[in-house]
Amino acid sequence: MKRKLALFDFDDTMIRGDSIARLVRRLYTKGHLSTWGMLKILWGTLMWKLGRLPVEEIKSRSLSPLARMTREEAAAFCRQFVEEELVPRLYPDAQRQMQRHHDAGDLVLLVSASPESYLRYLKDLLPVADIIATRTDGQFRVVLNVVKDEKNRQITLWLEERGIEADWAHSAAYGDSSNDLPMLGMVGNPRLVNPSRKTRKRGQGIPVLRWK
Repeated sequence: MKRKLALFDFDDTMIRGDSIARLVRRLYTKGHLSTWGMLKILWGTLMWKLGRLPVEEIKSRSLSPLARMTREEAAAFCRQFVEEELVPRLYPDAQRQMQRHHDAGDLVLLVSASPESYLRYLKDLLPVADIIATRTDGQFRVVLNVVKDEKNRQITLWLEERGIEADWAHSAAYGDSSNDLPMLGMVGNPRLVNPSRKTRKRGQGIPVLRWK
């Protein structure tokens, strides 16, 4: 039997802003990131916006303080970050919509370019079957950035590994930016959440939701 899917982006779809930026701020305020380290990340972010550094490098730099912790310390830090920083900032509308899909028997997946290093701890807190997100190695360096078409590839691979056939025509997907348009294009019921004017233009014809 085919399964209906409900695919949810995370940053700026289920919460406002970038979760990795919040992680960096927490690392700094908790004393795990020096002022010099923070400045290096900010400078690197500027270089990325100017097209001089790959985004994977910035993500790896942002996560690097976790590599100086023990595995147990890093896990505890990430879990507490999710519980105290991310969960309270979830859009109520996003949570309700995710719960509706879960209650209807849909296969709910959180699909994000943010690192799985900390997003994994949302699995026990949200009605999701699994989380597909950017992967890192043992030193928290990015090895696979799950963005744009890579989201589609990872979703397809996840389904194939589990022998699940998707009912794409009746599936739904939620995203906020042009990076999510490939994923939204997989399903019969795509939705743009709080999109910018540019994204609305590029995703012309896709219904828009305003979650606050």
